[in-house]
Amino acid sequence: MCIIRGLLRHFSLKVSIAFEWNKTMYKKILSILVLHAALTSPSLHAICDSSGLAKNQISVHCGNTPSATFDTHGNLWVAFVQDEFVYVSHSQDQGKSFSDPIAVNPIAEDAEHNGENRPKIIVADSGQIFVSWTLKTSPRFTGEIRFSRSTNGGESFETPRTINDDNLFAGHRFESLFLTESGHLYLTWVDKRDLEKSVKAGKDYIGAAVYYAVSNDGGASFSQNYRVANHSCECCRIAIAPKGPENIAILWRQVFGEDVRDHAIAELTPSGKILTTNRASYDQWHINACPHHGPTMVQSTLSEDYHMSWFTNGDLNQGLYYARYSFKDEESTHLFQVDGKPGAGHPYLSEYNEKLHLVWKGFNGKESLLNIMTSEDDGTTWSEPTSLLKTEKGSDHPFLIQDSNSLYLSWHTDEFGYILLDISENTQRLSVNEN
Repeated sequence: MCIIRGLLRHFSLKVSIAFEWNKTMYKKILSILVLHAALTSPSLHAICDSSGLAKNQISVHCGNTPSATFDTHGNLWVAFVQDEFVYVSHSQDQGKSFSDPIAVNPIAEDAEHNGENRPKIIVADSGQIFVSWTLKTSPRFTGEIRFSRSTNGGESFETPRTINDDNLFAGHRFESLFLTESGHLYLTWVDKRDLEKSVKAGKDYIGAAVYYAVSNDGGASFSQNYRVANHSCECCRIAIAPKGPENIAILWRQVFGEDVRDHAIAELTPSGKILTTNRASYDQWHINACPHHGPTMVQSTLSEDYHMSWFTNGDLNQGLYYARYSFKDEESTHLFQVDGKPGAGHPYLSEYNEKLHLVWKGFNGKESLLNIMTSEDDGTTWSEPTSLLKTEKGSDHPFLIQDSNSLYLSWHTDEFGYILLDISENTQRLSVNEN
């Protein structure tokens, strides 16, 4: 590629790395410099320029809200939105180059592409590729939950299907997709069908609801829609983690009382039975609006509890927080303020080799910062935060993904395009926090 030429002349990089030095760090730092020199080169900017013929270039760097995952062979798969199409592309060299993007939807449709509402992608061990997204059907917050799959390794995709089964012109948005160890494919989303029915009946209804559907045959068909809870927040992402081989745990922003928007957690089954529903955070955030700020959650391999992180501006707590939830004890513990500075938010958690990683976006008054901290004792103590990357231009939410060998940061910015950064060798010093 022409953007690779002259890389070593582009070292005006906005990268801050505070890893401890070891024998491999020279190669690590050099690879980061090469990556960001490539992404900030004039050639890449020309591809994504909004004028001229260059705007027709379909690319993960030029698209919106990419979601990424690895398959069992170590190939990187990315789904993104560009020009009213959901595209899928893959990389065999950890994001250095990508295949020609394949359109999932054959006809243009207004696929949602904002930080909380993006396409999702999963690649099964069988090689089947599952993609979901939200189709925006009007400016008034209505939509449909869409799904498609590929059974030929991403060469083509089946005709997209609508998964919400109420046939109402109502809000069905902010979907999340998850495949369990047993092969059950779950789709959850925020749903306003009950609000619409209540309005027609002249009854009050606060917020929206959370619904889900399950496929037991690899996405060939889905169950009826099951309601998890009434009175959810209207526009925050839903976090999912496994609960045994076939059930899942979900974490979402719920309306408690008239206007307190904290978080609830539940265990869902493939049959539609809701086993447990409890309150997970107690911030007392009184707000009669949606914060557009969903939580993140990952299950601990050490305790089997659930690590959670979220943003709040409540009466009790303000800022970005972490806690650990136990289904056995039905309570959250180890509450810890991650970042209380203005602009902090959009966290994402991942556990790798029994080490917990938390990334989030911060702001220093001029630049957006990509921050990280780690815990080696199941969330009891945490490292000091470190800024990995920064940009003065627009940027997406950060995500963490992993293959069999490494943990990666997945991030998209207007300045750098799509970034995949290996962070598995981050060995930050732990510091004790009071809980």
